Amino acid sequence: MNIHKSSNLYVISAPSGAGKTSLVRELCKRVAFMRPSISYTTRKIRKSEIDGKDYFFTSREHFESMISKDQFIEYQSVYGNLYGSTKENVLNQLDEGHDVILEIDYKGMMKIKSIYPEAITIYIVPPSIDSLRERLISRAQDDLETVEKRISSARFELCYAKFADYVIINGNFRSAFVDLVEIILVNKLTKL
Repeated sequence: MNIHKSSNLYVISAPSGAGKTSLVRELCKRVAFMRPSISYTTRKIRKSEIDGKDYFFTSREHFESMISKDQFIEYQSVYGNLYGSTKENVLNQLDEGHDVILEIDYKGMMKIKSIYPEAITIYIVPPSIDSLRERLISRAQDDLETVEKRISSARFELCYAKFADYVIINGNFRSAFVDLVEIILVNKLTKL
């Protein structure tokens, strides 16, 4: 993958409920050179989400057509839904000199790292499994059975934190956000 010499590709990964989406939103609001990669997904849109801003919501048939045309830099099946980042979206932003952040699961993180070793990987972890359970319950997006499935998956997914370049413990949003910005700025300065 050839990109602009001052651009960085970031991958931020975390178990469901660890806070990666909130951190990425705040980062992209406050750091002018940072751009989120908006993924495609086959899951249903949630009440608080906007098509084209949070995700590109599409049918399974359309997503599978995009796979067959090799349009994704990476894609995964997560909880029965497909998620993927398009090559065009990521490469265009990198070529324009922006830093791009992919918000993807651990499998996507490992895939990106294998095809683009220069990608900077950041893993967000909760301070404990109990705090993660509390977050998942308080966000009220899933029933208790789904929350427990997510907790079970999180226990497994947390093993992949060791493969990331950086690990941030998100026990306090402000502190985790400062850590994230420091990582971004240090890596930007090394490219200039």
